Amino acid sequence: MALLGRLLQVAGMLLCLEALYFGIFQGSMGKEMTFLVLGGVVFLLGRFIERRAG
Repeated sequence: MALLGRLLQVAGMLLCLEALYFGIFQGSMGKEMTFLVLGGVVFLLGRFIERRAG
């Protein structure tokens, strides 16, 4: 279960990185904020699962 938490944390970081890409190169503030919030939620979900497993 801890591995699932770690994988979700990595996925959340990648979504935040993609948000940065959309903000800088695409100029799309809507997509940037959507991916940023989604990445944060996925990361926090992974952190919650990892703590519950350990």
